[in-house]
Formats: sequence, structure tokens, C-alpha cells
Amino acid sequence: MRKQFLFLLLGVLWGFSGYLTPMMAQDKAIYSDTLFVNGPNSEHLSKYLTFWIDSTKTPDITNAEKALKNIEFKHWNPETTLNLGLNPHPLWLHLNVKSTEPDLKNYWWSFYTHADTITFYQKTVDGWVSTDTVAYGLQLSKRKIKTRFSTTEITLKGYEYKELLVKIENYRHTQNAITDFTTPENNLFWETNFYWSIGFFIGCFLLISSISFFISVVLREKNFFKYGVYLLLIIVMALMEELMVPTISNPFLFYILKRLHSLPIAIIALAIHYHIILYIIKPENTKGKLIEFLTRLNNIFLLYGIVYSVYYFINMEKLNHGQWFYPLMWYIGIISVFIVILLTAVMIILTMHQKKLIVPGIILAFVLLYFNPAGYFLNYAGILNYYKVTYPNYFYWIVCIEFIGIGCILAWRYKKTVQNHYTLLQEKALQDELTLTREIEIQEQEREQIARDLHDDLGTTISAIKLIITNSYLNDKTLVKMITKANNDLRYFFNKLTLPQQGLFDILQDKIDELNNIGTIQFVFIATGEEDIVPDALKLPIIRICFELLSNVLKHSQASEATLQLFSDSSQVQIMMEDNGKGFDPKLKSNGMGINNIHARAKRWNGEIHISSGTKGTTTIVTIPLN
Repeated sequence: MRKQFLFLLLGVLWGFSGYLTPMMAQDKAIYSDTLFVNGPNSEHLSKYLTFWIDSTKTPDITNAEKALKNIEFKHWNPETTLNLGLNPHPLWLHLNVKSTEPDLKNYWWSFYTHADTITFYQKTVDGWVSTDTVAYGLQLSKRKIKTRFSTTEITLKGYEYKELLVKIENYRHTQNAITDFTTPENNLFWETNFYWSIGFFIGCFLLISSISFFISVVLREKNFFKYGVYLLLIIVMALMEELMVPTISNPFLFYILKRLHSLPIAIIALAIHYHIILYIIKPENTKGKLIEFLTRLNNIFLLYGIVYSVYYFINMEKLNHGQWFYPLMWYIGIISVFIVILLTAVMIILTMHQKKLIVPGIILAFVLLYFNPAGYFLNYAGILNYYKVTYPNYFYWIVCIEFIGIGCILAWRYKKTVQNHYTLLQEKALQDELTLTREIEIQEQEREQIARDLHDDLGTTISAIKLIITNSYLNDKTLVKMITKANNDLRYFFNKLTLPQQGLFDILQDKIDELNNIGTIQFVFIATGEEDIVPDALKLPIIRICFELLSNVLKHSQASEATLQLFSDSSQVQIMMEDNGKGFDPKLKSNGMGINNIHARAKRWNGEIHISSGTKGTTTIVTIPLN
């Protein structure tokens, strides 16, 4: 009995399946352009979507309905993205979808595009009804479905069939919409991975940018500032191209970013990128006239990118592809991108050729220009598809490595520049020191020459006149007094120009006595050690240094007391000048020739100078080795 019942059941099922198979085949034939879904869906919608451009003066759903009836909606190439370039008219997409499962299920129809607004329609028994509108300029918190892209929810009951229309209005970007139709869970599964991936890269770029800005402030190096700006521009482009702008919660920052356009940002980034690369690989001595010309051209396009960006920011609502001016700006911008890329390539090759590294230059030009912000924009805009967009995006990994590499090379280049600059400063300081020393030597020679001339010529003449007056006009006391004073003044001036035939200590003591006779400052001289151990060649520089120190105290210190001490032993001579005056800042460059002469004379003999000054006085110590 059981066997008979089993055979009967199998026979019924066999016959029913034979009846269902033709029905399902017939159903598939009826819905040949229909997307069949029963859960997560990964099919490319180009197989099922048809499109139509509404170029009428009053675009609305009525026109789209007529176009459907007249079979004006067309397919495009399967497995490709519909790319209409600059399209000034609304784009309509039509989709038939049917559930193949018995239970009710929710789906998301999503569009990854910069379109201003996307309006969704469903066909009912009463005609086409608008079910949802999504605007790009709305923050996530104000959207019905909290996603970065434009999406609407489609509910399908068991085996339900729906006919859908969508109107895409995209008047300031390329008409390059990527779309999918799947369950929310499936969409959010890979969307979560996307957020982590993009967040990681943007975080890396932001960290490197912050470090660059910090270094630029600390070191006052503009090239690190340029690099920081360059990375910020890349971050802005990534946020815009990956439709991440609506996720920004700060209203002010969201307002700024939604009014920017990737094309002028790409031009600015490329132009700054040119300067960064030039700084890294530039020749040591000269750039060359051709490279200077390329740099001036690059700066022109940099200015265009800035003007374009500011103009777009101010007039965004007024711009669209239907005008003549905005498409003109767009095409000039695209041309600018390719020209700046070419300028950068030529600059790299020419500069590396000057270094006799032409092959590495060509390789470097290719790597930097293949992965650059402009290529990133051109690829996402559908203008130049030279790599495939995937998640996680390998393009970001390469760009991240490139940024880190450029940052490290930039730091190395700066270190080398600082080293070269320091070497030049050392050479200049040495040259200045030699020049000043030479000037002092010339001064000493001129003093000696003047002294000889005074002694040989004027001194002899005055001595002869004094002899005549003394013998012939002895009774004229006034005349004798005048000629005696003139002779004494000449002798005093002669002694100032030459080293007197006295000991070192006696000369300084006489100078102190002379200054004390003035009566403004009470000077004290203290001498310790043996003056005979001081070489004769060093005596005059020591006297000059002491005279300069005494003169500075007398002229500038406003002191009441001052002490000059001279210590000498077998290893060194030390001069110490102390006063209780108002003090001064030893680091100021305006301290005058006196301080500079002291430094020059001391360094000429490998000496060292230490100056300590404050409101209670100044102490100057000059140490000169004798070995």
C-alpha cells in the first residue's frame, strides 16, 4: 500500500514539474528585460536598465512616460557604465524588477554619482508616482536612508513585479552613474569595509599633512607647507570623489566642501606637486632658463585652478552644462590638467638629465604621473579609465606609499639644503672674518705709514721751527708756548699711532691715568703675570683690544666705575673688562665696529670672547692662547 502511494506521489510531482517548466520559461520570455531577485544581488544592471535623455523644454514624468510607450528608452553596452559626459538634460533610467521568492523583502536601489538630485518613481494602477527624492547637498543626518550615496528603498512582496523609473539631474559633473540593486544587508556589508578602507587612507594623509604643517612652522620651511597643502587637497578630492562629503557632521565644513569641485582642486594639487618634485630633484647650482620657463607656465595654471575653484564656490547654483561659459571653463580645466602633467614630466626629465640620470628620470616621471590626483579624478569622472575601481582600492595603497616616499625624500632634501646652506654661511663667515682681519692689518699699516710721515716730515719741520723761535724769539712767550704745544700734540698723536717704547703694562696704566683725568668714570687697572712672555707681535693687538674696551665703556656704558685686568702666563693672555653700567644685548648686530674689531683681533690669534651683560653692568673676557 505504501509503495503504491509513493509511486502515485512521484507521478503527480513529475507531471506538475512538466507543467511548471513551460510556465517559468514563458514567464522569463515575457520579462526578458526584468531583473529577477531573491536576496543579495551582484548582477550588473546594464543588462536590464534602459536610458533616455529628456531634452524637451519642460522635462517631467509625462515626457518619460511617452518615451517609454514610443520605445525611445535604449540599452547601452552590457557590463559597462553609462557615460554621457557633460549632459545638460535630465537622464531617465527604467528598470523592471520581479521577486522570485514567496516572502516580502526590502531592497536598496543605489546610485554612486555627484548628481544634484535623483527622483524615484514607481508605476501604480493610477500611473507613475514619485516615491523618493535624494539631494547630494544634504547631510547624512537629514537623509531618509543614512548612506553617503543616493539610494531609495524598494519593497517587493512575494513574487511581486514592479516597474521603476529614476530621474537623474546632474548639471555640474560628468554623467557617470554607477548603480546597483541589492538588499540593505548586502550593501552595508561591503560598505562597512569601504568606510574602513577609505578612513584608513584619509587618516594617513591627514596625519602626514599635520606633521608637514608642524615641521613647516618649526623650521619655517615653505616646501613642507606646500606638501601639507598638497595632501589636504588630496583628502578633499578623496572625500568628494568617494561621495564622503555628506558624512561630515560639521555644518561649516560640510558647506565648504559641497561647494568645491574636483577638477580645479586637481589642477591646484598638480601645480603644487610640480613645485615639490622640483625642490626635491633640482640642480644644485641653477635651474636653467627652460626649467624656469616651465615653472612660470605651471604657476599660470596654478592661478587658473585657484580662480576656477573660487568662481565655482561663489556661483555654484548658477552654473550648468547648458551654458557656454561653464563648459568652456571645464574643457580649459581638462586641458590644463594634461599640460601640467606634461610640464612635470618634462621638468623631471630635463632636471635628471642635468644630473646625468636620464633613465631614472624617465622612470620617476612615469611613476609620479601615472599615480597622481589628476588621474584619480579623470578615472572617477569616466574621462580616462586607465585603472579599475575596486575595494579595497589598490590605487590608494600606491598613492599612500608615494606620499610617504615623497615626504621622506622631502625631509632628506631639506636636510641636504640646510647642510649646504650652513656650509655657505661658514664660508661667508670665514670670508668676512678674513676681510675684517685684512682691514685691521691695513689700518695698522696705514697708522704706521702716517706715523712715519708725521715723524719724518711734519715732526722735523716743527722741530726746526721750534729751534728758530727758541733762539730768535725767546722773549715772545706766547709764540714759544704755542710752538711747544704744537710739538707736544704732535708727539702725543704720534704715540697714539705707534707702539710706544714702553712696557705693555705701562702703556695700559698710562691710558688708565689719562682716562681718569677726564673725571667721568673711575678706572682701575690690574696687571698680573709677566709681560715679557707676551710676543711682541701680540702686544699691539692686545693694546688695541684694551683701548677698544675702554672706549666702549667710556662712550656707551654710563658707568661710574670700571676695572681693566690683564693676566698673562705661559699658556695664555686674558683680558677682563668690568663696569657697573646699563649693559647691552651682545647678540644685536647694531653694536658697532668696536665689538666687531675686538672679535676680529681675537680670532686672528685664535682667541675667544665671552660677554655677559645686564642692567647691573657688563663683563667682557678675551682669552688669547700663547701656544
